[in-house]
Amino acid sequence: MLYRNTCTCNLLFLFQVFEQVVNVMTWRGFLSPSGRRFRMTLGAAHAVHRVSRDDGGRNRNTEEERQRLIRKAMLLPSSLLLLLGLLTWSPSASWAAKVIVVPPIMFESHLYIFKTLATALHQEGHETHFLISEGRGVPPSPYYHLQRYPGIFNSTTADNFLQSKVSNIFSGRLTFLELFDILDHYSQNCDAVVGSVEVMTRLKEAKFDLLLVDPNEMCGFVIAHILGVKYAVFSTGLWYPAEAGAPAPLSYVPEFNSLLTDHMSLVQRIANTAVYLVQRFGVRYIALPKYDRIMKKHGVTPQVAMADLVQGSQLWMLCTDMALEFPRPTLPHVVYIGGILTKPPNPLPQDFEAWANDTAEHGFVVVSFGAGVKYLSRDIAHKLAGALARLPQRVVWRFSGVPPSNLGNNTKLVDWMPQNDLLGHANTRAFLSHGGLNSIYEAMYHGVPVVGVPLFGDHYDTMTRVAAKGMGIMLHWKYMTEEDLYTALTSIIKDTRYRQRALTLSSIHKDQPGHPVTRAVYWISYVLRHNGASHLRSAVYEVSPYQYFLLDVIFTVVAALALSVFALRRCARWLRGKAGDQSRGGAFTGDDGNLANGHCHSEIMANGKHKRNGSLKSEKKMN
Repeated sequence: MLYRNTCTCNLLFLFQVFEQVVNVMTWRGFLSPSGRRFRMTLGAAHAVHRVSRDDGGRNRNTEEERQRLIRKAMLLPSSLLLLLGLLTWSPSASWAAKVIVVPPIMFESHLYIFKTLATALHQEGHETHFLISEGRGVPPSPYYHLQRYPGIFNSTTADNFLQSKVSNIFSGRLTFLELFDILDHYSQNCDAVVGSVEVMTRLKEAKFDLLLVDPNEMCGFVIAHILGVKYAVFSTGLWYPAEAGAPAPLSYVPEFNSLLTDHMSLVQRIANTAVYLVQRFGVRYIALPKYDRIMKKHGVTPQVAMADLVQGSQLWMLCTDMALEFPRPTLPHVVYIGGILTKPPNPLPQDFEAWANDTAEHGFVVVSFGAGVKYLSRDIAHKLAGALARLPQRVVWRFSGVPPSNLGNNTKLVDWMPQNDLLGHANTRAFLSHGGLNSIYEAMYHGVPVVGVPLFGDHYDTMTRVAAKGMGIMLHWKYMTEEDLYTALTSIIKDTRYRQRALTLSSIHKDQPGHPVTRAVYWISYVLRHNGASHLRSAVYEVSPYQYFLLDVIFTVVAALALSVFALRRCARWLRGKAGDQSRGGAFTGDDGNLANGHCHSEIMANGKHKRNGSLKSEKKMN
C-alpha cells in the first residue's frame, strides 16, 4: 500500500512539470472548469507526495487528512487523459467542420449576420464558405472563404433591382406583387446555380459537413440535396414559418404579415385564419413548385419534393427573441438567436464624438432606413425633414440622394454612421427607423425607444411587436403626415414609459446564457457532434395533414356514433313493435275464443249467437 502510494505520488509530482507547459501551450483550455479541476488534482497529489515523504504524515497531518488527499490523488487516470487532451488541443481538433452558407442574392444586411457568424465559427475551429455570385463585392477575410458562381446579379445590378422595387412600392404598386417578383428572380438565380456543372462538381469535391440555408434563398435546400449534406435553416428574419412544423393555434399565434398581436378579437382571428390559408396556398402551390421544376429540369436525383426538403432541416435557428416575440408553442429543434449583431458601443469616431457630446442639453435622434433603402420618395423625405426640424433635439440622419428643401438646421445628413455606437451613446433620445430587424435589436439592446415607418417585408411584423411591447410607435408611410410624425417623436422622447419599457426589454434580452452568436455556434456544433441531432426532430413531419388535424379520428368517432345511434333506433323500433303486438293480442282474446293469425274466428255468445271474424250473425233455429 505504501509502495503504491509512493509511486503514485512520485508520478503525480512529475506531472507538475507538465503543468507549466500546459499553462503556456493551452492557457485557454487550462482556465476552463476542467482545467481548474486538473490543477486541484495536481495540488492534492503533490500534498500526498509531501505527506508520504514526511514519515506518513504523522508529524503534520492526521490519518484522516492523508486518506482524503489520497482519494483525490486517485483521480490520476482522468487527470492524465485531461493532460493528454490539453497537450494535443487545438481549435481545428475540436469538432472542426466545413460549413457552407447560401446567403440571399440581395439584402446586404443578411450578409452582415453571416459574416459575424463566420467569425465566431472560425474562432471555434470551423471553416466557413459563402456561395456568392461573381461580381458581388464581398471583401476577402481570414474568417471565411468564397465559392463563386455565375449568377444573374452582381453588386450593382442587385442594388439597382432592389431600389427599383422600393421605388415601385412608393409609387403605389402593390407590395406583394413586388415581393413575388423578387422571389421569381431568386428561382431564376437558383436555376443558374444548379445548372452549372462546374460549380456543382466543385462543391461536391469540397465535401462540406453542413449547409446553412437562409429561407429567403430557398435554393439552399436544393443545393444541400444535390450535395448530399446535412443542412440547417438560419433565418435572418423574424419569420417563424408554419413549415417548421411547430403548432400554431391561430387563436393567439399571429401569422406572418398579418400585422396582428397575440390578443385578437373575433374579426382579427378570422383575418388571421384567412392570411394563414392564403400564405400556405402561396408557399405550397406557387413558391415551392418553382424549385420542383428546377430539380426536374436538371435531373436531380433522388427525386424529392421541395416541401419535404424544407421540412427535412435538422435545425431551425430563428433571428427572434422572447423579449420581442409573442410567446408561442415551439419544437426542440427550433432555437431563438435574435440579436446576432448586438454589442456594447465602441468609442465614436472623432467627428461623431464631438457632435454627440455637444447635445447634452436635449440629446439627439438617430434616423436610418437601412442599407436596403437608399432613396426615399420625395414626399416621405419632405415629411421626415419637416417633423425633425421642429424638434429641440439634434438629428443625425443616414441619407442618400437630393437633400429635402425643408431640412432643419438641427439635422446632420451623413451617407454612413456608426449606428450601434450612436444608439449606445448616453445622449440618444430616440430612433427613427424603417423597422429592420437588425436595427430594432440594436435599439432594444441599448434601451432606445423607436418610431417605426415600415416599408415592406418583415418591417411591418417587427414594428407590430415593437408597438405591442410598448417600446415604440408605428406609423404607415402612406397615411402619415408631418404632424403625425412629430407627435410620435415627441411622445416617445417625453413619455418616460417608452424609455423604461425599452430598458426592460433590453434587460430581458441580455439575461440569457451567452450572446446570441455564441448560442448559434453552440447549436451548429451540436448538430455536427450528434450527426444531425435527429433525436430533436418531432414525428410531426411523418404524419399526413389529415392525421395532424385528427380528421381520421374525428371521422372514426363520428361514424361509430352514427352507427351506434342507428342500431339503437332500430332496436327501439323493433321493441316498440313487439310490445304493441302483445298488447293488442291481450285485449281481443277471451278464455274460450280461438285466436289465429290475430283474428277471432268463433265465439259463443250468451244469447246463442255466434261471432265470426269479429261480426255477429244470426243463426236459424233448428227444428
